[in-house]
Amino acid sequence: MPQFRYRAVTPAGEIVAGEVEAPSRDEVVRRIEYLGHLLIDAELATKSRFASKTSDAAQKSPRPRDVTLFLRQLGLLIAAGLTLESALQTLSEDTSKALAWFANSLRSSISTGEGFAETLERHPSIIIPAYVAMIRAGEASGKLEAVLNAIVEDRTRRELLADRFNSAIAYPLFLVSAAILILFFFLLFVVPQFEPVFRDLGNRLNSGAAFVLGASTWLCANLEVFLGTCLAVALAGWFLFRRREVRAGVIGALASIPGIAGTMRDQRTARIVGTLALLVDNGVPLPATLKILRDIITEPHYVAAIDKVHEQVRHGRRFSDALAQTDLLPPLALRMLRVGDETGDLPSIARHAAHFYEHRLSIGLDRLMGLIGPATIIVVSLLIGALIVSIMSALLSITDLAT
Repeated sequence: MPQFRYRAVTPAGEIVAGEVEAPSRDEVVRRIEYLGHLLIDAELATKSRFASKTSDAAQKSPRPRDVTLFLRQLGLLIAAGLTLESALQTLSEDTSKALAWFANSLRSSISTGEGFAETLERHPSIIIPAYVAMIRAGEASGKLEAVLNAIVEDRTRRELLADRFNSAIAYPLFLVSAAILILFFFLLFVVPQFEPVFRDLGNRLNSGAAFVLGASTWLCANLEVFLGTCLAVALAGWFLFRRREVRAGVIGALASIPGIAGTMRDQRTARIVGTLALLVDNGVPLPATLKILRDIITEPHYVAAIDKVHEQVRHGRRFSDALAQTDLLPPLALRMLRVGDETGDLPSIARHAAHFYEHRLSIGLDRLMGLIGPATIIVVSLLIGALIVSIMSALLSITDLAT
Protein backbone atom coordinates (compact mmCIF):
# COMPACT_ATOMS: atom_id res chain seq x y z
CA MET A 1 0.00 0.00 0.00
CA PRO A 2 1.37 3.50 -0.86
CA GLN A 3 2.86 5.63 1.91
CA PHE A 4 1.74 9.29 1.98
CA ARG A 5 3.44 12.18 3.76
CA TYR A 6 1.04 14.88 4.95
CA ARG A 7 0.81 18.18 6.81
CA ALA A 8 -2.37 19.52 8.40
CA VAL A 9 -3.63 22.21 10.78
CA THR A 10 -5.54 21.19 13.90
CA PRO A 11 -8.57 23.18 15.19
CA ALA A 12 -6.20 24.67 17.79
CA GLY A 13 -3.97 26.05 15.06
CA GLU A 14 -1.14 23.54 15.55
CA ILE A 15 0.58 22.08 12.48
CA VAL A 16 0.92 18.32 12.53
CA ALA A 17 2.86 16.17 10.08
CA GLY A 18 3.43 12.50 9.55
CA GLU A 19 3.15 9.53 7.22
CA VAL A 20 0.26 7.16 6.69
CA GLU A 21 -0.51 4.15 4.53
CA ALA A 22 -3.58 4.64 2.35
CA PRO A 23 -4.82 3.34 -1.02
CA SER A 24 -5.09 6.85 -2.48
CA ARG A 25 -4.63 10.54 -1.73
CA ASP A 26 -8.41 10.94 -1.48
CA GLU A 27 -8.44 8.47 1.39
CA VAL A 28 -5.78 10.52 3.18
CA VAL A 29 -7.89 13.66 2.72
CA ARG A 30 -10.95 11.85 4.04
CA ARG A 31 -9.12 10.69 7.17
CA ILE A 32 -7.67 14.11 7.90
CA GLU A 33 -11.03 15.84 7.47
CA TYR A 34 -12.74 13.22 9.64
CA LEU A 35 -10.42 14.27 12.47
CA GLY A 36 -11.43 17.90 11.97
CA HIS A 37 -8.01 18.94 10.64
CA LEU A 38 -7.38 21.19 7.66
CA LEU A 39 -5.11 19.45 5.16
CA ILE A 40 -2.21 21.51 3.84
CA ASP A 41 -0.65 18.95 1.52
CA ALA A 42 -0.40 15.20 1.04
CA GLU A 43 2.04 13.52 -1.32
CA LEU A 44 3.61 10.17 -1.86
CA ALA A 45 6.68 9.54 0.27
CA THR A 46 9.59 9.56 -2.17
CA LYS A 47 12.32 7.66 -0.39
CA SER A 48 14.47 5.46 -2.59
CA ARG A 49 13.92 1.76 -2.22
CA PHE A 50 17.50 1.20 -1.08
CA ALA A 51 17.30 3.95 1.52
CA SER A 52 13.94 2.71 2.74
CA LYS A 53 15.19 -0.82 3.20
CA THR A 54 18.36 0.36 4.89
CA SER A 55 16.39 2.64 7.22
CA ASP A 56 13.86 -0.07 8.06
CA ALA A 57 16.58 -2.60 8.78
CA ALA A 58 18.32 -0.15 11.08
CA GLN A 59 15.23 1.20 12.84
CA LYS A 60 12.66 -1.60 13.14
CA SER A 61 14.52 -3.69 15.67
CA PRO A 62 14.81 -1.95 19.04
CA ARG A 63 16.08 -4.16 21.83
CA PRO A 64 13.36 -6.05 23.76
CA ARG A 65 14.34 -4.43 27.07
CA ASP A 66 14.08 -0.99 25.46
CA VAL A 67 10.58 -1.86 24.21
CA THR A 68 9.61 -2.90 27.75
CA LEU A 69 10.88 0.41 29.12
CA PHE A 70 9.05 2.25 26.32
CA LEU A 71 5.74 0.58 27.22
CA ARG A 72 6.29 1.26 30.93
CA GLN A 73 6.87 4.98 30.23
CA LEU A 74 3.89 5.10 27.88
CA GLY A 75 1.64 3.71 30.62
CA LEU A 76 2.97 6.27 33.12
CA LEU A 77 2.37 9.18 30.74
CA ILE A 78 -1.19 8.03 30.03
CA ALA A 79 -1.78 7.67 33.79
CA ALA A 80 -0.54 11.26 34.17
CA GLY A 81 -3.35 12.49 31.92
CA LEU A 82 -1.64 12.79 28.53
CA THR A 83 -3.43 11.64 25.43
CA LEU A 84 -1.95 8.68 23.59
CA GLU A 85 -0.73 10.89 20.74
CA SER A 86 0.90 13.39 23.12
CA ALA A 87 2.53 10.59 25.10
CA LEU A 88 4.01 9.09 21.94
CA GLN A 89 5.32 12.47 20.84
CA THR A 90 6.95 12.97 24.25
CA LEU A 91 8.62 9.57 24.09
CA SER A 92 9.83 10.13 20.52
CA GLU A 93 11.82 13.14 21.75
CA ASP A 94 13.48 11.29 24.64
CA THR A 95 14.33 7.77 23.45
CA SER A 96 16.91 5.99 21.36
CA LYS A 97 16.91 6.32 17.60
CA ALA A 98 15.14 3.01 16.99
CA LEU A 99 12.41 3.73 19.57
CA ALA A 100 12.04 7.31 18.34
CA TRP A 101 11.28 5.96 14.89
CA PHE A 102 8.83 3.44 16.40
CA ALA A 103 7.05 6.13 18.46
CA ASN A 104 6.84 8.51 15.50
CA SER A 105 5.45 5.76 13.29
CA LEU A 106 2.73 4.98 15.84
CA ARG A 107 1.90 8.65 16.39
CA SER A 108 1.63 9.34 12.64
CA SER A 109 -0.88 6.53 12.16
CA ILE A 110 -2.90 7.44 15.26
CA SER A 111 -3.10 11.08 14.18
CA THR A 112 -4.96 9.96 11.05
CA GLY A 113 -7.64 8.17 13.09
CA GLU A 114 -6.32 4.62 13.30
CA GLY A 115 -6.60 2.68 16.54
CA PHE A 116 -3.58 1.93 18.69
CA ALA A 117 -3.96 -1.86 18.30
CA GLU A 118 -4.46 -1.52 14.55
CA THR A 119 -1.23 0.46 14.34
CA LEU A 120 0.72 -2.02 16.45
CA GLU A 121 -0.34 -4.89 14.17
CA ARG A 122 2.09 -3.49 11.58
CA HIS A 123 5.02 -4.21 13.89
CA PRO A 124 4.72 -7.94 14.76
CA SER A 125 8.47 -8.25 15.27
CA ILE A 126 8.28 -5.65 18.08
CA ILE A 127 4.85 -6.28 19.65
CA ILE A 128 3.61 -9.88 19.50
CA PRO A 129 -0.04 -10.61 18.55
CA ALA A 130 -0.97 -11.57 22.14
CA TYR A 131 -0.12 -8.06 23.36
CA VAL A 132 -1.94 -6.49 20.39
CA ALA A 133 -5.08 -8.42 21.32
CA MET A 134 -4.79 -7.19 24.91
CA ILE A 135 -4.38 -3.58 23.79
CA ARG A 136 -7.41 -3.89 21.52
CA ALA A 137 -9.47 -5.12 24.48
CA GLY A 138 -8.04 -2.35 26.67
CA GLU A 139 -8.99 0.32 24.13
CA ALA A 140 -12.51 -1.06 23.91
CA SER A 141 -12.93 -1.12 27.72
CA GLY A 142 -11.10 2.15 28.43
CA LYS A 143 -8.43 0.36 30.49
CA LEU A 144 -5.43 0.93 28.26
CA GLU A 145 -3.21 2.01 31.16
CA ALA A 146 -3.92 -1.19 33.13
CA VAL A 147 -3.32 -3.33 30.04
CA LEU A 148 0.02 -1.63 29.37
CA ASN A 149 1.07 -2.27 32.97
CA ALA A 150 0.09 -5.94 32.62
CA ILE A 151 2.11 -6.23 29.41
CA VAL A 152 5.15 -4.64 31.07
CA GLU A 153 4.88 -7.01 34.03
CA ASP A 154 4.61 -10.02 31.73
CA ARG A 155 7.53 -8.91 29.54
CA THR A 156 9.70 -8.30 32.61
CA ARG A 157 8.95 -11.76 33.98
CA ARG A 158 9.71 -13.39 30.62
CA GLU A 159 12.98 -11.47 30.32
CA LEU A 160 14.06 -12.71 33.74
CA LEU A 161 13.28 -16.29 32.72
CA ALA A 162 15.21 -15.79 29.48
CA ASP A 163 18.19 -14.56 31.48
CA ARG A 164 18.04 -17.70 33.63
CA PHE A 165 17.91 -19.87 30.52
CA ASN A 166 20.78 -18.02 28.82
CA SER A 167 22.94 -18.29 31.92
CA ALA A 168 22.19 -22.03 32.08
CA ILE A 169 23.62 -22.64 28.60
CA ALA A 170 26.27 -19.91 28.42
CA TYR A 171 28.87 -21.70 30.58
CA PRO A 172 28.74 -25.06 28.74
CA LEU A 173 28.89 -23.24 25.40
CA PHE A 174 31.92 -21.30 26.61
CA LEU A 175 33.69 -24.50 27.63
CA VAL A 176 32.95 -26.18 24.30
CA SER A 177 34.11 -23.11 22.36
CA ALA A 178 37.31 -22.92 24.40
CA ALA A 179 37.97 -26.64 23.79
CA ILE A 180 37.51 -26.19 20.03
CA LEU A 181 39.92 -23.23 19.97
CA ILE A 182 42.51 -25.18 21.97
CA LEU A 183 42.12 -28.13 19.60
CA PHE A 184 42.63 -25.93 16.54
CA PHE A 185 45.67 -24.26 18.09
CA PHE A 186 47.10 -27.65 18.96
CA LEU A 187 46.60 -29.06 15.44
CA LEU A 188 47.71 -25.94 13.55
CA PHE A 189 50.71 -24.79 15.58
CA VAL A 190 51.86 -27.45 18.06
CA VAL A 191 51.68 -30.73 16.13
CA PRO A 192 53.49 -29.37 13.00
CA GLN A 193 56.52 -28.64 15.20
CA PHE A 194 56.91 -32.39 15.82
CA GLU A 195 56.02 -33.52 12.30
CA PRO A 196 59.62 -34.08 11.08
CA VAL A 197 60.34 -36.27 14.10
CA PHE A 198 57.11 -38.23 13.68
CA ARG A 199 57.81 -38.80 9.97
CA ASP A 200 61.06 -40.55 10.86
CA LEU A 201 59.15 -43.04 12.97
CA GLY A 202 56.97 -44.05 10.00
CA ASN A 203 54.83 -47.08 10.79
CA ARG A 204 56.12 -47.25 14.36
CA LEU A 205 53.75 -44.43 15.45
CA ASN A 206 50.88 -45.52 17.68
CA SER A 207 47.39 -45.19 16.23
CA GLY A 208 46.49 -42.14 18.36
CA ALA A 209 49.57 -40.17 17.36
CA ALA A 210 49.13 -41.20 13.72
CA PHE A 211 45.55 -39.95 13.74
CA VAL A 212 46.53 -36.60 15.33
CA LEU A 213 49.37 -36.16 12.82
CA GLY A 214 47.09 -36.96 9.88
CA ALA A 215 44.41 -34.57 11.12
CA SER A 216 46.98 -31.80 11.58
CA THR A 217 48.46 -32.32 8.11
CA TRP A 218 45.06 -32.31 6.43
CA LEU A 219 43.86 -29.25 8.36
CA CYS A 220 47.00 -27.23 7.51
CA ALA A 221 46.64 -28.12 3.83
CA ASN A 222 42.88 -27.47 3.61
CA LEU A 223 42.33 -24.73 6.20
CA GLU A 224 40.47 -22.36 3.85
CA VAL A 225 38.22 -25.13 2.55
CA PHE A 226 37.48 -26.31 6.09
CA LEU A 227 36.65 -22.83 7.38
CA GLY A 228 34.50 -22.10 4.31
CA THR A 229 32.59 -25.35 4.82
CA CYS A 230 32.03 -24.55 8.51
CA LEU A 231 30.74 -21.08 7.59
CA ALA A 232 28.41 -22.51 4.93
CA VAL A 233 27.06 -25.11 7.38
CA ALA A 234 26.53 -22.42 10.05
CA LEU A 235 24.65 -20.16 7.62
CA ALA A 236 22.54 -23.05 6.33
CA GLY A 237 21.71 -24.03 9.91
CA TRP A 238 20.76 -20.45 10.74
CA PHE A 239 18.44 -20.17 7.72
CA LEU A 240 16.88 -23.54 8.44
CA PHE A 241 16.34 -22.74 12.10
CA ARG A 242 14.36 -19.65 11.11
CA ARG A 243 11.71 -21.95 9.65
CA ARG A 244 8.93 -22.81 12.05
CA GLU A 245 8.83 -26.52 11.21
CA VAL A 246 12.60 -26.90 11.72
CA ARG A 247 12.42 -25.19 15.12
CA ALA A 248 9.53 -27.47 16.02
CA GLY A 249 11.63 -30.52 15.11
CA VAL A 250 14.59 -29.34 17.19
CA ILE A 251 12.38 -28.55 20.18
CA GLY A 252 10.66 -31.90 19.85
CA ALA A 253 14.03 -33.69 19.77
CA LEU A 254 15.21 -31.83 22.88
CA ALA A 255 11.97 -32.60 24.66
CA SER A 256 12.56 -36.33 24.18
CA ILE A 257 16.00 -36.35 25.88
CA PRO A 258 15.85 -37.82 29.41
CA GLY A 259 16.66 -35.19 32.00
CA ILE A 260 15.68 -32.34 29.68
CA ALA A 261 12.14 -33.46 28.85
CA GLY A 262 10.74 -32.40 32.23
CA THR A 263 12.24 -28.91 32.03
CA MET A 264 11.00 -28.47 28.46
CA ARG A 265 7.50 -29.55 29.53
CA ASP A 266 7.53 -27.06 32.41
CA GLN A 267 8.66 -24.31 30.03
CA ARG A 268 5.85 -25.08 27.58
CA THR A 269 3.26 -25.31 30.38
CA ALA A 270 4.36 -22.03 31.95
CA ARG A 271 4.15 -20.27 28.60
CA ILE A 272 0.73 -21.64 27.67
CA VAL A 273 -0.87 -21.08 31.07
CA GLY A 274 0.80 -17.69 31.56
CA THR A 275 -0.39 -16.42 28.17
CA LEU A 276 -3.88 -17.80 28.85
CA ALA A 277 -4.06 -15.95 32.19
CA LEU A 278 -2.70 -12.73 30.73
CA LEU A 279 -5.13 -12.60 27.80
CA VAL A 280 -8.30 -13.72 29.58
CA ASP A 281 -7.60 -11.44 32.55
CA ASN A 282 -7.36 -8.45 30.21
CA GLY A 283 -10.60 -8.95 28.35
CA VAL A 284 -9.60 -11.13 25.39
CA PRO A 285 -12.35 -13.71 24.66
CA LEU A 286 -11.39 -17.35 25.21
CA PRO A 287 -11.74 -18.40 21.51
CA ALA A 288 -9.46 -15.53 20.45
CA THR A 289 -7.04 -16.49 23.24
CA LEU A 290 -6.85 -20.05 21.93
CA LYS A 291 -6.08 -18.78 18.41
CA ILE A 292 -3.22 -16.70 19.80
CA LEU A 293 -1.94 -19.67 21.81
CA ARG A 294 -1.80 -21.63 18.59
CA ASP A 295 0.68 -19.12 17.17
CA ILE A 296 3.11 -19.28 20.09
CA ILE A 297 3.45 -23.09 20.05
CA THR A 298 5.80 -24.62 17.49
CA GLU A 299 5.35 -28.39 17.89
CA PRO A 300 2.72 -29.64 15.37
CA HIS A 301 1.32 -32.15 17.85
CA TYR A 302 0.44 -29.46 20.39
CA VAL A 303 -0.78 -27.07 17.69
CA ALA A 304 -3.29 -29.76 16.67
CA ALA A 305 -4.31 -30.14 20.32
CA ILE A 306 -5.04 -26.41 20.63
CA ASP A 307 -7.03 -26.53 17.39
CA LYS A 308 -9.10 -29.35 18.85
CA VAL A 309 -9.77 -27.42 22.07
CA HIS A 310 -10.64 -24.27 20.09
CA GLU A 311 -13.12 -26.14 17.93
CA GLN A 312 -14.87 -27.73 20.92
CA VAL A 313 -15.05 -24.45 22.85
CA ARG A 314 -16.58 -22.75 19.80
CA HIS A 315 -19.31 -25.38 19.84
CA GLY A 316 -20.15 -24.75 23.48
CA ARG A 317 -18.11 -27.33 25.36
CA ARG A 318 -16.61 -26.35 28.70
CA PHE A 319 -12.96 -25.27 28.32
CA SER A 320 -11.59 -27.57 31.03
CA ASP A 321 -13.44 -30.59 29.60
CA ALA A 322 -12.07 -29.95 26.11
CA LEU A 323 -8.58 -29.45 27.50
CA ALA A 324 -8.73 -32.73 29.42
CA GLN A 325 -9.16 -34.64 26.14
CA THR A 326 -5.64 -33.62 25.03
CA ASP A 327 -2.11 -34.01 26.38
CA LEU A 328 -1.39 -30.30 25.99
CA LEU A 329 -0.86 -29.76 29.74
CA PRO A 330 0.24 -32.01 32.63
CA PRO A 331 -2.43 -33.37 35.02
CA LEU A 332 -1.72 -30.87 37.82
CA ALA A 333 -2.15 -27.88 35.50
CA LEU A 334 -5.37 -29.41 34.16
CA ARG A 335 -6.79 -29.81 37.68
CA MET A 336 -5.92 -26.22 38.57
CA LEU A 337 -7.54 -24.85 35.39
CA ARG A 338 -10.60 -27.01 35.95
CA VAL A 339 -11.06 -25.43 39.39
CA GLY A 340 -10.76 -21.97 37.87
CA ASP A 341 -13.17 -22.82 35.06
CA GLU A 342 -15.79 -24.24 37.42
CA THR A 343 -15.55 -21.37 39.92
CA GLY A 344 -15.52 -18.65 37.26
CA ASP A 345 -12.08 -17.46 38.34
CA LEU A 346 -10.03 -18.85 35.46
CA PRO A 347 -7.64 -15.85 35.09
CA SER A 348 -6.59 -15.89 38.74
CA ILE A 349 -6.11 -19.66 38.95
CA ALA A 350 -4.24 -19.71 35.64
CA ARG A 351 -1.95 -16.95 36.90
CA HIS A 352 -1.14 -18.97 40.04
CA ALA A 353 -0.52 -22.05 37.90
CA ALA A 354 1.83 -20.08 35.64
CA HIS A 355 3.83 -18.83 38.64
CA PHE A 356 4.03 -22.40 39.97
CA TYR A 357 5.42 -23.79 36.71
CA GLU A 358 7.77 -20.85 36.25
CA HIS A 359 9.18 -21.68 39.69
CA ARG A 360 9.56 -25.32 38.69
CA LEU A 361 11.25 -24.21 35.48
CA SER A 362 13.77 -22.14 37.43
CA ILE A 363 14.57 -25.12 39.67
CA GLY A 364 14.91 -27.37 36.61
CA LEU A 365 17.30 -24.93 34.90
CA ASP A 366 19.45 -24.75 38.03
CA ARG A 367 19.54 -28.54 38.21
CA LEU A 368 20.49 -28.83 34.54
CA MET A 369 23.21 -26.25 35.03
CA GLY A 370 24.57 -28.28 37.91
CA LEU A 371 24.76 -31.38 35.69
CA ILE A 372 25.74 -29.98 32.30
CA GLY A 373 28.60 -27.83 33.60
CA PRO A 374 30.61 -30.66 35.23
CA ALA A 375 29.76 -33.08 32.40
CA THR A 376 31.09 -30.60 29.85
CA ILE A 377 34.28 -30.09 31.86
CA ILE A 378 34.84 -33.88 31.98
CA VAL A 379 34.30 -34.30 28.22
CA VAL A 380 36.59 -31.38 27.37
CA SER A 381 39.27 -32.64 29.76
CA LEU A 382 39.14 -36.13 28.25
CA LEU A 383 39.42 -34.73 24.72
CA ILE A 384 42.40 -32.48 25.44
CA GLY A 385 43.98 -35.16 27.63
CA ALA A 386 43.71 -37.75 24.84
CA LEU A 387 45.53 -35.43 22.43
CA ILE A 388 48.31 -34.74 24.89
CA VAL A 389 48.70 -38.44 25.75
CA SER A 390 48.91 -39.32 22.03
CA ILE A 391 51.73 -36.84 21.43
CA MET A 392 53.58 -37.66 24.63
CA SER A 393 53.44 -41.41 23.96
CA ALA A 394 54.91 -40.82 20.51
CA LEU A 395 57.72 -38.70 21.99
CA LEU A 396 58.40 -41.38 24.61
CA SER A 397 58.65 -43.98 21.88
CA ILE A 398 61.34 -41.86 20.21
CA THR A 399 63.26 -41.83 23.50
CA ASP A 400 62.98 -45.60 23.77
CA LEU A 401 64.35 -46.04 20.26
CA ALA A 402 67.26 -43.71 20.99
CA THR A 403 68.28 -45.75 24.03
